Amino acid sequence: MQKLPVNEAANVLGITKEAVYNRIRRGSLKSVEKDGQKFVVLDDADIKDEKPSKKRQSHNETTNKQNGEFVRYLIEQLNEVKALNLNLQADKDRLFKEKEQMLIESKNEISQIYKERDEKLMVFLKAMERPFLTHVKSEETAVEAVVDEEISEQKWISLSEFLREFSFEPKKQKKAQNKIIKHIGRSKFIKFKQGVILIRKDKTLKELIGEK
Repeated sequence: MQKLPVNEAANVLGITKEAVYNRIRRGSLKSVEKDGQKFVVLDDADIKDEKPSKKRQSHNETTNKQNGEFVRYLIEQLNEVKALNLNLQADKDRLFKEKEQMLIESKNEISQIYKERDEKLMVFLKAMERPFLTHVKSEETAVEAVVDEEISEQKWISLSEFLREFSFEPKKQKKAQNKIIKHIGRSKFIKFKQGVILIRKDKTLKELIGEK
């Protein structure tokens, strides 16, 4: 039989001090007090009965250690996944910026193409709306006289005058102008004479290009 302080008894039994006090309260352990200090009275049976508890404690410690290692492994894996997600997000942002830049460049290229095409078209139309410079002065005078004569008959007007009469919006006017140019030689109400596009004054745009 041994008489030990509570903390030493807890070490011998392989349990905590709180567990020792609980057993004292339940009466499963004997105790005495001396000079205000509590002592646990242990006999061989108490120590023998607690040996398996030490084994369980050792097993629990091993299990806790293994669990701790597993938790650390999971944390490391989680950190790796977070790092991978950050890299993927960075790649995503980079690709998005590259795609946005490509779209901007493509838009600028398309705008430039249309701008150049429109400029060429305007040059072409201006060239068609005035007599060709290859004619000599006397021939220009004769041609202008013929054109003036036909226009004075109020049957034919120039392309620019025809478009002004309809008061088209700029986009619609350009579209109508292109359609009329394409139908030169195909419509009897449109003719190209001496460098001037002439339109029958009494005809609508649909009648000029044969649309129903």
